[in-house]
Amino acid sequence: MRKFIVPSLLLTMLFAGGCQGKNDAANYDLRKDRSAPNEMSNKYKKPLVGQDVQNQNPNFLNLEGTSTRGTGGGQDTGIDVRKAKKVIRDTHEFRTDSVWINGDRMWVNVYKNGMLNDQQREDAEARLHKKLVQALPRYNIEVRVQEDRR
Repeated sequence: MRKFIVPSLLLTMLFAGGCQGKNDAANYDLRKDRSAPNEMSNKYKKPLVGQDVQNQNPNFLNLEGTSTRGTGGGQDTGIDVRKAKKVIRDTHEFRTDSVWINGDRMWVNVYKNGMLNDQQREDAEARLHKKLVQALPRYNIEVRVQEDRR
């Protein structure tokens, strides 16, 4: 029993000592920190934490202008999808089912009126593929022609 009295008193004093003092962590403001002015001051025009995260770590990717909404200089895949649909519509031979892009690949599904045998389907896919590659050469385009029996 006596063995445990001294360590328990030391632990109690240690816990009680850790609970004293004011809590500065909740009120800490990096902008007002003057403990290391050479490291975190605005003298060197370094951005503060939270203002510009990408400049804090040079290993972060620059994601500016990569939106698909056309803001910035990134590639806008929505424009390319509309261009592919316009090329399909201008043929007056096919009706667009779906067009989607993933990276450098574009998948195009279209309908053609009437019954098609295998050779006719391959010829139609080749014709449409050629027109799409001329309009959008940056993509590897996969074309699939289906029968529309209406």
